[in-house]
Amino acid sequence: MTDVLLESYLAALGAMKTSGPKALFRRASFEAEERMEGADVTVNRLIDRLRRADLNDQLRKQLHLTLATWDSAPSGEAPWTGATDARSPDRRAVIYQLLEVEASAATAFDELFPVKSDDTIVISDKFEPWYTPKVRAEHEFYWPAYSQYLLDGRDWDPDSVADLNDATTRVVERLGNPYRPEAYQSKGLVVGYVQSGKTANFTGVLAKAIDAGYRLVIVMTGTVDLLRAQTQRRIDMELVGVENILRGVDPDDADLLAGVDYQDDPDWVDGRFLRHGFLPSSNGLPDIIRLTTHRFDYKSLQAGITALEFEKEDRSKPLYDPVNLPSSSARLVIVKKNKPVLEKLVKDLRSITGRLGEIPALIIDDESDQASVNTTDPKKWLSDRPERTAINGLISKLLGLLPRAQYLGYTATPFANVFIDPGDVEDIFPRDYLVSLDRPPGYMGVSDFHDIDSEVDPPDRTVVNSQEKAHVRDLVEQGAERAGELLNALDAFVLSGAVKLYREANGLGSGHFRHHTMLVHESVRTAEHSDLADEIRNLWGSAGYSSPTGMARLRLMYEEDFLPVCRARATEPLPGQFC
Repeated sequence: MTDVLLESYLAALGAMKTSGPKALFRRASFEAEERMEGADVTVNRLIDRLRRADLNDQLRKQLHLTLATWDSAPSGEAPWTGATDARSPDRRAVIYQLLEVEASAATAFDELFPVKSDDTIVISDKFEPWYTPKVRAEHEFYWPAYSQYLLDGRDWDPDSVADLNDATTRVVERLGNPYRPEAYQSKGLVVGYVQSGKTANFTGVLAKAIDAGYRLVIVMTGTVDLLRAQTQRRIDMELVGVENILRGVDPDDADLLAGVDYQDDPDWVDGRFLRHGFLPSSNGLPDIIRLTTHRFDYKSLQAGITALEFEKEDRSKPLYDPVNLPSSSARLVIVKKNKPVLEKLVKDLRSITGRLGEIPALIIDDESDQASVNTTDPKKWLSDRPERTAINGLISKLLGLLPRAQYLGYTATPFANVFIDPGDVEDIFPRDYLVSLDRPPGYMGVSDFHDIDSEVDPPDRTVVNSQEKAHVRDLVEQGAERAGELLNALDAFVLSGAVKLYREANGLGSGHFRHHTMLVHESVRTAEHSDLADEIRNLWGSAGYSSPTGMARLRLMYEEDFLPVCRARATEPLPGQFC
């Protein structure tokens, strides 16, 4: 049965995508009349639905995302924002006025979709204001698909998607205009928290950059194959999409499908990879052509570098010309920071030097403080000519070969990056901009586990007023006592997982917990990691978690350690028979 209320309001919100807020209920009524004469799409019906809907309701999520996007639009970016500050009560009041929302509906919207404050800090030199709302809307394809995937496939809340939209726009607007006739390079740095969504941020930047016209995208990951493969898989799954991966291969042809990276991947089999519904080029949009795969890092391309032959509508004009750029396919290269691999890429690019000046390129350097920074001793340089470490030298060569390349580093530990010599024009010092990402909702870091600048004297600290007393248990013993402490750590891991599963099963927590993980890290040596893994496996096998002895040990830890902290701090309940 047709959901006229849903379709009418979604259509009304869609019509405001580029114009900004307009009369919401009048537009929805018009859309409803087109679908079903006499359909009831009044404000009362809308508010009633929103109040009864769960967080994943399509209309609730879309309205939330739209309001959050308008809330965060930079002041003055569009005429309707006036002089109001982003994410302020004044901005929300203007939105309601333009939507022609009555007081009762405004109150309901405020309760359901409160204005989120903005603490993002941006430090930047002047930049060319090219990435306007009109530019963003003109060719957007990958960003809307990615943001919708986060909402539906990853269960992100609309505020988080709006935050990501805002943060990625702040980055992309500081890149060079890909249509700019004169070649221009920028170098910037994005600083986030450890394990806090930097990959989601640069995937969003990739989506918007490709939509905007960047056609060669190089993502440099860590120094090991596992990290490169993880990054490739995630970008393929959430941005590239099934159609770009298959590139015409029949998904029902087992013989042809055998050559596809993910044929045995559970998420691929279960349909969790993003789908566009068509190969983008069939609708005049840019395909993403992968030059690396989940299994294979970059390899030298065939003679003539045909994979880097960009399509042109008019061969007499450069690639960056508005006639050619919108429909040309983007090339995606995801490489680890490894000398032989990067040398192959540099070698291939050198073979097409004559065309490199036309290609808008984006180089993203994940964990840019690892391997990328030049650590040679300046005192040993001759005639002020820098001597470079291998990876730093190859990044410099890439930048030299690609005059339209934008370098963007990502890190949670920027200390090495800011000590790069700013006078070395070939190096990666973030001379153009520095973007500091917000602390994500629900993120836990050092201040959540340690008593940083606590005003409570150590003898007076308890689980109520001390983060360390509540959450940190030191493991300091050696010898025979060490096994006991490791067993305590395993027990705490098991109990934590059990509590999460209890909350999930009873609808008391924050949703589905896909992973339960424990990290044990005592050494940087591979051999010692292997020995420690064996030790933990043996402990796990002898812990007796299904035996009366093991259960009694878990109950004792639960009652003596978990419950005191729970009673002092928990906002979500623990199993009722013990609380």
